[in-house]
Parts: sequence; structure tokens; C-alpha cells
Amino acid sequence: MDLRSRVRLSGEESRVAMDLTDLSESRVAEMVAQVTVYFRGERELYFRASDVLTPGWKTAVQAHFSGKLLESVRTVVLKGARIPPPPFYSEAIALSSGNFPDFVHLASITYLDIIVFHDEIAARTLFHGLVHAAQMAFLGIERYTDLYVRGFAKSRSWIAIPLEAQAYQLDTRFAMSPAATFSVEEEVKAWTAQGLY
Repeated sequence: MDLRSRVRLSGEESRVAMDLTDLSESRVAEMVAQVTVYFRGERELYFRASDVLTPGWKTAVQAHFSGKLLESVRTVVLKGARIPPPPFYSEAIALSSGNFPDFVHLASITYLDIIVFHDEIAARTLFHGLVHAAQMAFLGIERYTDLYVRGFAKSRSWIAIPLEAQAYQLDTRFAMSPAATFSVEEEVKAWTAQGLY
């Protein structure tokens, strides 16, 4: 399936109801595997339409991210199209009692080293996406997804997932003082070492 036809799909055909009483270790492991496959598949799909981060955007965030990360990250800006809900969307809605974002309304989504934006790139949205790219680069996609899914299953809230909490804390810090220098990768390493994820 090509990118053009993919972004127009509603995702309804792949939604499955979730039995909320079955969150055994094996069920969580299945969810982790499903989300990992989703991230990898979307990364491959959007890679074909992606561009390198422009010099202007690199300059805007270079005080916070390594050159290696900034060279590896690519972006896609969707104009007149939206990222459809993932195959596990209805499960996430059921598990969270509706407290899960609608992908068509998010400003961006990070798929490993590809950040997909709806309509335009904005500094804070880029920063948030880069935090997730740094988390994935440091933790690896399997560990990142495991922590993300377990955080969601524990809190039953997307916004309370520690990986998301850190991304929002750091993008707020950046937005409040863009000239202040701090290393997102060092923050990710510190949270990992302290077991905060």
C-alpha cells in the first residue's frame, strides 16, 4: 500500500474490541509486539516520503540534541491528509476509558527516526518529536515500546505514560526558554538510570 492511499484509510477495518479483564503478562507482551510492528511498519511507509531535517530546524534545536541524532531524523509534512488511527486504537480507547488521543488531531507522531507532522512543522512540536526520537535511539525500539505499553497499561492514560511525561516536560522547558542549553539525550539517560520510565 502506498503512502497516499494509507493516510486516507480510517483504520476501522482493523479495530478489535479488548477484553479489559485480560491484562495478563502474555496479553501485555502481545500488545508490545503489536505496537512494535506498527512503529516499524509506519516508519518504513513514511520513510519513502521523508526529508532530512532542514539546516534552519537543526540550528533551532542543536543546543539540545546531538548532531548524530539530528542527522538521522527525517520529517514528513502531510498536507490535506491525516495519519489514520492505528490498528490498536479501539483497544487503547477501551483500556483508557476514552483517554487516548485521536491520531488525526495530533500535531505529529514519531516513528523511530521519522517525525510525521500534520500540516506544518512548529518548533515545540519538532522538539517533542525529537525527544521521542532520542528516547527510541537510546532505549531501542523494543525497550521503548515495552515501557510505553506498560506505562499505558498501568496508568490507563496516554498522558501519564512516563515517556510522554518526559517529552512534555522537556518541550515545555524548551518553549519557556529556547536559549537555555540542556541535553535531551542526557535527560533520557538519567531517567533510564533512575528507573523513572
